[in-house]
Amino acid sequence: MPGEQIDSAFYSRLSIYASVTTSPGHALVVGAGIFGLATSLELRTRGWAVTLLDPGPLPHKSASSTDVSKMVRMDYGSDLFYHEFAEAALEGWDRWNADWPYPPYHETGLLVFSGEEIKPGSFEYESAQALQERGYEPEWLVLKPNQNRFPTWEEGQYSHGYLSPRAGWVESGFVVSHLLTLAQKVGVDLRIGTAQALAEEESQVTGVLLKESGENLAADTVVVCAGAWTPSLLPWLSDRMWSVGQPVVHLGTDQPEIHTGKPFPPWFADTSSSGWYGFPALPDGHVKIGCHGPGLTAHPDTRGAVAREHLETLRAFLEKAMPSLAKAPVLEQRVCMYCDTFDGDFLIDQDPNREGLIVAGGGSGHGFKFAPVIGGVVADVVEGRDNRWAKRFKWRDPPTQLATGVRYTINYRK
Repeated sequence: MPGEQIDSAFYSRLSIYASVTTSPGHALVVGAGIFGLATSLELRTRGWAVTLLDPGPLPHKSASSTDVSKMVRMDYGSDLFYHEFAEAALEGWDRWNADWPYPPYHETGLLVFSGEEIKPGSFEYESAQALQERGYEPEWLVLKPNQNRFPTWEEGQYSHGYLSPRAGWVESGFVVSHLLTLAQKVGVDLRIGTAQALAEEESQVTGVLLKESGENLAADTVVVCAGAWTPSLLPWLSDRMWSVGQPVVHLGTDQPEIHTGKPFPPWFADTSSSGWYGFPALPDGHVKIGCHGPGLTAHPDTRGAVAREHLETLRAFLEKAMPSLAKAPVLEQRVCMYCDTFDGDFLIDQDPNREGLIVAGGGSGHGFKFAPVIGGVVADVVEGRDNRWAKRFKWRDPPTQLATGVRYTINYRK
């Protein structure tokens, strides 16, 4: 079971800095979601003094990092950058599985389904081709009734797809909690409080003010990793990113044998259109299903429950895809808050107009899988080091023909 031990790898890395008398500086990381925790740990292991600020409680119930499960996979259509970035992250998940007291990553494979024959140019085809060319051997599937390999799907109308072998899911709640434990044990100073929005006219950022007390938390570098709260803290970014709510529903099953294990690994279905995805049943019988669609623009502090129309759309999808869950009771529901960017890529860079401010956000609903490598990307940006991955996430302006709030249309970044 999950424990509170610290893995030896972090201690060995910190020992490198035992004789260092001068740290690189003091970093204030705003937000203790997956970006903020990974960044805090990485900066601390490089010798930085780190303060991590979050409103709490932790894990924050409204953060996109929170929940029971997140997908890990390399299936990104023809976008080889994300394929390779996810490949590096998977190696990191393997390391964490080996080093941590409890392995959070489960390599179950990923089912990618379409309601019609898969053709060149589609997300499904191009994803499988990328896997094939890089030696991962996806298994093409044409399901027929009563095959009994994937019984939940075989009774529905989704018969074309493939099984991606180097993929699975992580226990996201445990990952966040354990990273928090690690951060505190290696000397990250956790502060509970809410940052005030930064003033747009400031050309140099030397800290943040706390809403509750008015206290100024000073630092050499401020790294904003605030997820869906980023546009509120940094309002001049509203033409680049915005908070969006996506529905997540937990259904109850009385047939756990066909909704877990090899018969029911994580899945996508008609990813580029419907946006539905899901996970195997947990020991308590919960089957998590979410939608990565247009979503509803909302401030993360004011969103409500999952909209009725989303629940109705989910029922209609299940009737078509997997009738065994079409009438399953809703046990839990939440709105997962994304911080979407105009192009679906993260934004990790120095603010060109504000010295001392680094932005690390725009997860766009597909950031958690990169947890083992994202801290290194952000830390390299903080230190001005060259980083292969950071080049994709550099500061950029939205196309002039796009109005504020126009969303990207690529629906495979979960």
